[in-house]
Amino acid sequence: MKNTSMRTFKTLTKGAALVVLSVVVACTGVQDTATGPTPIPKAVRVNAGDVAVVIASPGGFCVNRATITENANGAFMFLSDCRVVASTGQAGRIPISAILTASISPTGLAGSENGMKAALGTLGQFLATPVGVFSLGKSQVNGAVSILQTKQTDTALYLLVEDVAFSDNAGVSSRYWRAFTEVNGRLVALSVTGYSDADPDEKRSLRIIRDFMQAIVDANTATS
Repeated sequence: MKNTSMRTFKTLTKGAALVVLSVVVACTGVQDTATGPTPIPKAVRVNAGDVAVVIASPGGFCVNRATITENANGAFMFLSDCRVVASTGQAGRIPISAILTASISPTGLAGSENGMKAALGTLGQFLATPVGVFSLGKSQVNGAVSILQTKQTDTALYLLVEDVAFSDNAGVSSRYWRAFTEVNGRLVALSVTGYSDADPDEKRSLRIIRDFMQAIVDANTATS
C-alpha cells in the first residue's frame, strides 16, 4: 500500500498544476495540531497575498506538509487520509482512500465585490468554455475533459469533472470533484479524487469536498 500511495501522489501531482488557478502558499504556522508541529497536521495557516487563510481538513484527513509548495503567486497542498489517536491527540497515516488538494490565490474571486453568488455563476460560465474545461483537466489532452455535474450554493461552486485521458496504475478515478469559494478575500480552489471501484458514482467524494469546504469556512470564521 505504501508504494501504491506514493504512485498516487506522483500521478496526481502531475495534474495539480492544471487546477484552474495557478496557486501556491507560504506556510506560516500550524493550527489545530494537538501536540504541536507535525508532518500531517489537521490544519495549517498559510499566507496568500499578505492575507492569512487557514486550510482545515475534513474528518478523516490531514494536510501532508511535505507537499506544500510556495512561490510569489500563492499556495498549494495535498491532503490524505489519517487517523487521530484519541489518547495522544497525534495523527497517523492510514491507507489512502482519496486525495484532496487545496489552492489559495493571492487575489480574490473576480466580481465578488458585487456578490458571491453572481461571481461564482460567472466563474461557472467561464469554466464551461473550452478554455475553462481544459484548465480543469489533469491529462493536458484537448477534448478529453468534460463537466458532468455543476452544483452551486450562495457561497461555493462544485463541479464533477471527467478526464478520460487520465489514468494511473493505482485505480485512481478519472472523475473528480472541484470546488471554488472565496475566503478572507482570497480565491480558494479544492479538489477530491477517489478510486473508481470504491466510489463509482463519486457520492463519497462529493460529501468529502463539501465537508472540506465547510471545515475551511468554519476555521476562518473562528479566527476572524
